[in-house]
Amino acid sequence: MATANLDHAALVADLVEAVDVTDRWSRMTKHLAAIGMDQINYGILDTVAAARIDAPVRFLSTMASGWIDYYGDRRLDLSDPHVLFVRNGNRLPYRWGESVLRQLDESSARETVGLTVEAGLRSQLSVPMLDSFGGTMPVAGMTLGSSLAEGEYFRAIDGRESELVMIAQLFHLYSIGEVRREFYGIAKLSSRERDCLSYLAQGLRIDAIADRLCLARVTIELHLRRARKKLHAATLPEAVARALLFQEITIG
Repeated sequence: MATANLDHAALVADLVEAVDVTDRWSRMTKHLAAIGMDQINYGILDTVAAARIDAPVRFLSTMASGWIDYYGDRRLDLSDPHVLFVRNGNRLPYRWGESVLRQLDESSARETVGLTVEAGLRSQLSVPMLDSFGGTMPVAGMTLGSSLAEGEYFRAIDGRESELVMIAQLFHLYSIGEVRREFYGIAKLSSRERDCLSYLAQGLRIDAIADRLCLARVTIELHLRRARKKLHAATLPEAVARALLFQEITIG
């Protein structure tokens, strides 16, 4: 098996210093491979496209791209008990190994998980994740998984679960907005566009925003119009909501 050394401080530094989500994903997965994690998935429920109960899952993954495409095309997320765990609002991380497969009650769940095992994911630590702007229901999850047999894998991560959960959550905190922007083809807002939407989210009217930024009202309207167009929003309230969703602005 791979060496069981994980430089936690270096991994955290890499997550913080990464220039974008692609760089961040590459750095994280390289570190985690040191303890046998070669089957890592980061999935987000696409609650923009559908209600959470049947929202498709958008993935970053180290698994074979053919498998991920097959999983998405066949909508295996609808019968995947790990995804259902997130859909149902469960928030606690958990371990899972292939020996649990035979204990699944539903045949569709057994089939989906069985196919996942065949694709290489035999053991995992699963971490549900809340949205970046709050709420009580998880919208994403990270599978810190491995092709190692569960006994060998769990020995490799034993005592490290808390730091691994923290790493997963840190990646999520930095990345969810950027991942969503890439999924939906959303252009990044300018600093002025973010300022205008941030003040709008705080309840300021356009004239008050103009005074705060020392700009003409017509300039504020132009920035807001451009922001709305970039965010594919029909109204300003929708633009604010989408800016929060894509981590372009925060409240507070």
